Amino acid sequence: MVSLDEFLVEATTAGPGLQRRLPGCVLAAYKDGATHYKSFGTKSLNPNSLCFNEPLSIDTCMWVASCTKLMTAIAALQCVEKGLLNLDDDISTVLPEWKEREVLLGFDEATGSPLLEKAEGKISLRMLLTHSSGLGYTFMEPQLARYIKYKTERGWKIESELLCPNDPVPLLFNPGTSWKYGIGSDWAGKMVERVTGLSLGDFMYQNIWQPLGMTLTSFRLLERPDIQARQADLSVRGAGGAVFPHPAPFMPVDTPTDHGGGGVYSCPRDFIKVLVACVTSDPKLLTPASYDLLCEPSLSAESAANLNETRKAMYAAADAAVEAMGLRMPIPAPTHMSWAPGGMVVAKDVPGGRKAGSISWGGLPNLSWVVDRASGVALLYASQLLPPGDKLTAQVVRQLEAEVYSGKFFEGKLG
Repeated sequence: MVSLDEFLVEATTAGPGLQRRLPGCVLAAYKDGATHYKSFGTKSLNPNSLCFNEPLSIDTCMWVASCTKLMTAIAALQCVEKGLLNLDDDISTVLPEWKEREVLLGFDEATGSPLLEKAEGKISLRMLLTHSSGLGYTFMEPQLARYIKYKTERGWKIESELLCPNDPVPLLFNPGTSWKYGIGSDWAGKMVERVTGLSLGDFMYQNIWQPLGMTLTSFRLLERPDIQARQADLSVRGAGGAVFPHPAPFMPVDTPTDHGGGGVYSCPRDFIKVLVACVTSDPKLLTPASYDLLCEPSLSAESAANLNETRKAMYAAADAAVEAMGLRMPIPAPTHMSWAPGGMVVAKDVPGGRKAGSISWGGLPNLSWVVDRASGVALLYASQLLPPGDKLTAQVVRQLEAEVYSGKFFEGKLG
């Protein structure tokens, strides 16, 4: 059987008779008190780029997108420890713009105007962090996209359809009654800013990045030429399966807001430090009790049922696509999932992989991470490939997990 290293060397190489299947990736894993790295491919597929032939490394900077959410959750729990926030209070005590909440039911077919009703129940910080508040992402929810189009055509100004609007959008369901991935972490970041008087980036710098020695991490790309100089370009997989340079940044680089849901730029050497801190309960960030909260399943039965239905369908699609490629998934997909403030949490051991109670998630350009406190393991797969949910990447990430837990990842030369 071909090892993961051998597969990735071939997949990230172009040449006679070879079609490049992945632009590049960085793998990082922590186990037994040490962090190990491997990297494959190059920083750009664009032959006109200065970094076209430059190999990826652990110091290559990337837009880590929703990996930001874990750091926002840590920042929020730091504020909970200080008595500045409460996980289960109504968020309107800090964010008064959320005193009036509405649920989007649909649209009037005659006028096109949105149909709204008053929401039942409060929104809590815990709900924001666990995607059970009713908030969604515009690019994932057509009804929400239609609502924002309706409002902007009538003068509503927003920063970006992908980001957290300055004014509250309607909910997709009553708080705590279902699960939808969305902009809750952006509003959680705003709560941190309101109670501390700092920008989210300044708060994270003082309380996460600086304590952990993360020197190449920031929300503000334009203010960090050192990060720009190390940045990998985005790539995209076309309909035929080949990978190409992506024509433009996906995330606006000039945003004036620190978006807690997906605004951070970092490098694998930096971000793995956050994962390791969670595995080891590093007191630089949180108390042991707060690390427990970070990983605590927090969904209602209704919300958990919706999450499980959504995720199991995604795993089944990934498995089928990989099988169609002539490959196989090396370990089963996680089952019986819930959501903790820090990420998705599994209730049962994955055979050959993570243990029950592990949290995981990733970022839109096909980044993926796992924190397994029971096994003392953290792992990270970092890339800059669009669109999200790449099926080949899913196979590689599952192979990485299998090799980390079997110990094979740590054999041979370490990068």
